[in-house]
Amino acid sequence: MASWIIIGFLILLLIVILKFKGFRHMQNRFYIVVIILLILFFYISASKVINDNSINLKSFNGWMSLVKLYFTWLGHALGNVKVVVGNVIKMDWSGNSTG
Repeated sequence: MASWIIIGFLILLLIVILKFKGFRHMQNRFYIVVIILLILFFYISASKVINDNSINLKSFNGWMSLVKLYFTWLGHALGNVKVVVGNVIKMDWSGNSTG
């Protein structure tokens, strides 16, 4: 329940920031949106790692476990993205040639 409240708050914060007159320029908007999306990604992915591995964040060892597992998870995720992109590049994109 608390996760959805935090995610909702960040999305609401994004909407409010984009409505301010000082952030009407596309470059400012882009940076704010990227930062908030990175925060959302970090929060959601860290929550997933914490829940899947039952990590206790009340101790220093729990935090160290989170950091180790999170970066291991992130490395595997980026490795999977690399494999998918490599396979997409290798595909035949010439289309159908009948004739």
